Amino acid sequence: MCDTLVATPEYTGGDMLFAKNSDRSPNEPHLVVRVPAMDHPAGSTVRLTYITIPQAAHTLETILCKPSWIWGAEMGVNEAGVAIGNEAVFTRARRGPDALLGMDMLRLALERCTTAKAAVELMTALLEQYGQGGNCGFDHPFYYDNSFLVADPDEAYVLETSGRRWAAARVDGFRAISNRLTIGTEHTMRGGVEPGFNFAKRLTEPVYTHFSGSKLRMGASCSIAPGNAPDMMAALRSHDPRDAAKIFPRGSVRSVCMHAGGVIGDHTTGSLVARLRKNAPATLWVTAASTPCISAFKPVFFGIDSGAPVFADETDAKRYWLEREMLHRGVLAGQVDAEALREHRDRLEERWLAEEQALTDKGAGSDELRAFAARAAAEEQAMVDAFRPRSVGEAPTAYWRKKNAALEKLQA
Repeated sequence: MCDTLVATPEYTGGDMLFAKNSDRSPNEPHLVVRVPAMDHPAGSTVRLTYITIPQAAHTLETILCKPSWIWGAEMGVNEAGVAIGNEAVFTRARRGPDALLGMDMLRLALERCTTAKAAVELMTALLEQYGQGGNCGFDHPFYYDNSFLVADPDEAYVLETSGRRWAAARVDGFRAISNRLTIGTEHTMRGGVEPGFNFAKRLTEPVYTHFSGSKLRMGASCSIAPGNAPDMMAALRSHDPRDAAKIFPRGSVRSVCMHAGGVIGDHTTGSLVARLRKNAPATLWVTAASTPCISAFKPVFFGIDSGAPVFADETDAKRYWLEREMLHRGVLAGQVDAEALREHRDRLEERWLAEEQALTDKGAGSDELRAFAARAAAEEQAMVDAFRPRSVGEAPTAYWRKKNAALEKLQA
């Protein structure tokens, strides 16, 4: 389960804004990695999660937010300012053999495309050629089709798929997508369907779609109607009012900041907010941690390697995520005061957001931006060190006791 949001320059009165929560197994490390631009020999191939395809002659620099075991990514941004997020959607299409995952299509598009429209065209061409399919679950089988929000500094698109069929529409204003098909007959690009075909009505699988809670989460995102980066962060952190008092131990699919627990198996494992600017590098705000309601969004600048929370080595990225996961498990065990943690984090973020705005408004150079990002990362690390328990105590429910035991094995 996931939620992805975009607000176009016409809506914000400034830059394109993009945001996404990745909701997956609570024990699945969510890595933030920088993949450099590369040239590849003629005739070379690339191994994706399940299949191998021809490699492009040149791939762009990307920052990816990805599950630890999958080649592709849940969301990311490339050096051209293209941002993409994917969603699981449940459709009437028959399950095919292992092929492309939606996350693989997303990474391929970021590595190869310099505009949002080109990314849509590439992903749909790959879908038609190779199909989609394969287990996407970390600790249990999970199969689904995919939808995407694709943005660059100028324009954004929604792309939805069902098997090898697809439909796409341009976004004007604000748009949120979740775990459901949303495009009716308004598609302006399509494959495998005719003009006027009602994509969502005809192809939605109703049972999984209903129980995903996606209708409620989409409504919550739209009610906030984010118009700036702090609004986007607030949307990704939001809880349904019915869940707020009990969200940590029990969980709910109704909340955009999704918490696992009981029968709820998905948890927000990582979050991204991106500010895509014309004629200037993008600013990314990443948690590189689960549970955004208690995690900090740290500033990252494209083309400027300032270290954590972005890593070149996936082992380092995994270690960073696991360290922060101890805060979440400490909250569950009553060893970490969530409200005190939030208050500390909010003071840091308020200062970082103001400084990022001031630096980008004046066109600060790479040295200033690098120093700012590194200082913010150090301040967040100090917060983590101050609040993180030395050991995780007893979890409040059988569900979380089981998850904690499994996480200990993962850390070994």
